[in-house]
Amino acid sequence: MKTKDLSINFCGVKCENPFFLSSSPVGGCYDMCAKALEAGWGGIVYKTIGFYIPNEVSPRFDNTRKESTSFVGFKNMEQISTHPLEENLESIRRLKENYPTKVLIASIMGENEQEWTDLAKMVTEAGADIIECNFSCPQMTSHEMGSDVGQNPALVKS
Repeated sequence: MKTKDLSINFCGVKCENPFFLSSSPVGGCYDMCAKALEAGWGGIVYKTIGFYIPNEVSPRFDNTRKESTSFVGFKNMEQISTHPLEENLESIRRLKENYPTKVLIASIMGENEQEWTDLAKMVTEAGADIIECNFSCPQMTSHEMGSDVGQNPALVKS
């Protein structure tokens, strides 16, 4: 069987293919990420991490209604990892150690300039190949988190 080379170069990083697990609940722990990498994904954008841990207690699936139609779907997905920072950093370390040819993108979100700086350093030391600064999360309402940062050029520049 003849195979095609699907590799790409993204921002100077060689990726075996362009298929990445998104920054989402399925990209937020070692086991799920490892399973995706073993299935052939080129890399992962690890679920957004930070020092902040939300008090998220809502159900993940819910029977909701829209336009008088009942359906089961996702409800109020968390905006940042609910796992402690050190646990997330350890997962990133293990993933990079066990899958060295796969690309790991760490999504980070801080509450102030020092946290953004510290998080960037921590994920780099843990083995992240690329850092995604989460400047777009609409659920984070702090003036230095999520979309509030992305809408302020002065904060993005910092």
